[in-house]
Amino acid sequence: MNKFDLIEHTADIGLIAYGKTKEELFENAGEGLFSIITDIDRVSPVEEFGISISGESLEDLFICWLNELIYFWEVNRVLLCKFKVIIKEDTFLKGTISGERFEHSKHTIEHGVKAVTYYDFKLEYDRKSNIWTAKVIIDV
Repeated sequence: MNKFDLIEHTADIGLIAYGKTKEELFENAGEGLFSIITDIDRVSPVEEFGISISGESLEDLFICWLNELIYFWEVNRVLLCKFKVIIKEDTFLKGTISGERFEHSKHTIEHGVKAVTYYDFKLEYDRKSNIWTAKVIIDV
């Protein structure tokens, strides 16, 4: 099973994330998001930060999670590569995110990411395969 796939979309980029658990789905989506921004293999988890997010539903929490990661990058200029989360009652997420500060000599910015949209958004669990899947369109 792939952690995520990137798909072409008119002027944006689609991200499909997968996970055996809701937590793994969110973690893999974070990794997928940052693979759009940079070459994530060149980012080291040298700094760790705590994060807490709430949403009205699991779907809302997912969108809020990815938009919060974009906000964190924009404000702190920290490229993220490692994500560990715990989800409670499908409306609250607490976890740690790790990465390192952007350095021109080490990192490249592949795409400027503006936001994750609800357009064409889908989050579902397949009981047959026991896999969570989420599809989002990312405004670049």
